[in-house]
Amino acid sequence: MPFKRYVEIGRVAMVNYGPECGTLVVISDVVDQNRALVDAPGFTRRVETFKRLTLTDFKLEIPRLASKKVLNEAWSAADISAKFASTAWGKKLASRAAKAAMTDFDRYKAAVVKSKKGRLIRQAVNKLKKSAK
Repeated sequence: MPFKRYVEIGRVAMVNYGPECGTLVVISDVVDQNRALVDAPGFTRRVETFKRLTLTDFKLEIPRLASKKVLNEAWSAADISAKFASTAWGKKLASRAAKAAMTDFDRYKAAVVKSKKGRLIRQAVNKLKKSAK
């Protein structure tokens, strides 16, 4: 199966390592076969290695070495943040963040809900098993 995500100018990627882990960035220029110049709104433009980037399905139509103003306009016009948040990948990351931010009482409430749900499912399955005999 061929690749669908290519390293190209305007490709949106996610930083997967370091202090900015989880930040969406745009590839502004390819430095060499191992590094790219990345930029994003609220992010300092810098060189990142491809090992620290995970490519997404999104691509912005920007020129090479686009200014911050052009990049911000293209980012907001394409509504990249909302589009990414609506993907399965974005939902999974949001779910992880919400779970990590839970308090002890929130974890307790979740455990109670999970046990009640399991009990209801178990009762329904046992009822079906009994009626099948």
